[in-house]
Amino acid sequence: MNTVIRLDRFLLATVVALATAALSSQATASMIGAVDLGTATNFRMLALTGGIDDSGPLTGAYTANGAVGVASPGQKFSASGSVNYAGPVYLHTGDTFQSSAPGVPQPQMSAAIDAMLAQAKADAFAASNFASSLAATATFGTINSSMSITESAVGNYVFNINTIDFSGGKTLTLDAPTGSSYVLNVSGSITLSPGSIVLAGGLTADQVLINYTGTKDIQFSGGGNASVIYGTLLAPNVAVGLHPGEIVGSLIAGSITMSSGAVVVPEVTPSSVIFGFIGLLVAFGSRRTLMARVRAARVPVN
Repeated sequence: MNTVIRLDRFLLATVVALATAALSSQATASMIGAVDLGTATNFRMLALTGGIDDSGPLTGAYTANGAVGVASPGQKFSASGSVNYAGPVYLHTGDTFQSSAPGVPQPQMSAAIDAMLAQAKADAFAASNFASSLAATATFGTINSSMSITESAVGNYVFNINTIDFSGGKTLTLDAPTGSSYVLNVSGSITLSPGSIVLAGGLTADQVLINYTGTKDIQFSGGGNASVIYGTLLAPNVAVGLHPGEIVGSLIAGSITMSSGAVVVPEVTPSSVIFGFIGLLVAFGSRRTLMARVRAARVPVN
């Protein structure tokens, strides 16, 4: 019995330690390096000045896994086909909701939501402006062939890039140790037809910001979501078209269109694995405690 009690105490201590570590890692979730996305970070997908048009179909568990918002009045949210949205849909008062997709929840609209969306919109523009003002670690012109941007020491890195123009499955790999962040300020254009921005080393999607300040719309293409970006794509002044494409992270843009199975989903992070493991620990500890009590109840009384 004492062994079981000690084991339960150990399990409880482990649960508390893991939960504390996971929550601490999320405490500054709005920060990517020196850039604070503010309340915009609460959205998986946010259209700042235009609308969202998603024609599906569904290719995974979710089309968008997280909160979705349209921040300006007089815009339209449109969804059709088998798309599936896991989070709430927030629309500004005066927006139009048009959906024939059973997997899309009814939108939430109110004066309080208008204020929330306005703040997220302001935070997104402020974050983009601040990111573009940061001193660059290095500067690149046009990137049109596969390459890596690698840093060997932990740090917050900023890279100025004029153009990313990928076709034929070319890849930009961002590589840095755990605890690092990358901000990519792209001023010219981004075209992935198909092409990808992927991560290596210890970089995670929540610590990568692609801040696009140009005026040309961003287009993803390539069957089977062959074009992928890991990170937050912040493009406040343009339309982003995923036709199709995948963003593992978040998408904040002027307006958003999606088709042919495009998705915007979070990265599977260590904290999500930790909480799954915590569930197993709790279940295991509860079972051991229950079994010990059952055994104690069966002890005959002389």
